[in-house]
Amino acid sequence: MKALITFGLMLFSFASLATVRTVSNDPAIPAQFTTATEGGNASFNNAQNASAAGDTIYLYGTRFSYGNLTISKRLVIIGAGYGPNNQFGQPTRVDQVSFFRDGSTDPSGSAVAGLLVLSNLNCTGTLASNNITLFRNRINGSVNTFNSSNMGSNWTIYNNIIYSIYGGASSRVSPSSTNILIANNILINGIFNFNHSSIVIDHNIFLSSHNIGSVWNAILTNNIFVRSSGNLFYNEVVFCVFNKNISNQNTIGPSAQYSPTNVFEATYTATGGGANSGSGNLTGTNPLFVNVPNNDTYNITYNYRLQSSSPGKNYATDGTDVGIYGGSYPFPQGGDPGSGFDTSPMPPIPQVTSVNIQNATIAPNGTLNVQVQSRVNN
Repeated sequence: MKALITFGLMLFSFASLATVRTVSNDPAIPAQFTTATEGGNASFNNAQNASAAGDTIYLYGTRFSYGNLTISKRLVIIGAGYGPNNQFGQPTRVDQVSFFRDGSTDPSGSAVAGLLVLSNLNCTGTLASNNITLFRNRINGSVNTFNSSNMGSNWTIYNNIIYSIYGGASSRVSPSSTNILIANNILINGIFNFNHSSIVIDHNIFLSSHNIGSVWNAILTNNIFVRSSGNLFYNEVVFCVFNKNISNQNTIGPSAQYSPTNVFEATYTATGGGANSGSGNLTGTNPLFVNVPNNDTYNITYNYRLQSSSPGKNYATDGTDVGIYGGSYPFPQGGDPGSGFDTSPMPPIPQVTSVNIQNATIAPNGTLNVQVQSRVNN
């Protein structure tokens, strides 16, 4: 007989993760919940319907997108990673993620890791979702911590690659999401529309220009802002506290709105006025990454660590490096620098990385010899 074993994603659960359900949308890679046809979110929906609040759903990495995921219970959602460094090589792709909360459903308290989100992550329903944790994801669109009429609270967003994050505030007198920690992420665009002193933006790297816009009263520490040209501030950035941030360019804000234009602690001179505050910020200063040839775009082969001579080395408010490798949530390593996996860490759980079937053809009642390698992605 011939024995064929196909492994998409093999995961072992911790006792603390409650009931675990595995999900696949590829019939060739079966799980506890598998679709009969290729692609789509039917297997996820079936697993969610079978789950209780606090359960864990593992989404296998396959050739197909899971489409739009709507999370309506408190769940732990774990994918195979957005650039998995293993023999199988398939990320867990989804088109969009929605936290749907209304009078009868509540995904508050959910955690999401290891997904490649092709567009946005949103709050939907009549109420905003709270106590959300996002880590080790790549989100090519926006993270929206609010819905059309309600602001979220207590979100922790760390160790992700994200295009932009929004907080819902439309002016300096309007509410926004609150108690939001945005730490140790690579932001390809920026952070916008937050208005509260409980917004902490710490140890991130911002690429390109117009990174902070319509942000009031937030705390920004130990971040690196790099671009080839353009301003860092967009629209109003007022009443914020900036400590030990680094900008490679002198142009922090446009002259029509800010004075002086080359410091983080600038005064907003347009309608309404107001000043920013802080200390220890560096402008016109090259952070001296190990290897980042282009400051305007993210590349999987770049090395965003700091050289030993970098002005950001051990310069942060906590004595660690400025940027994503310092602070309380240092960015995990997914592979060797330059390999294309360095900034693609997989979820922090034990995973099988390779399978070698040593005698694929065996006689009846024979022994199948399989060599399996695994690791814990701390």
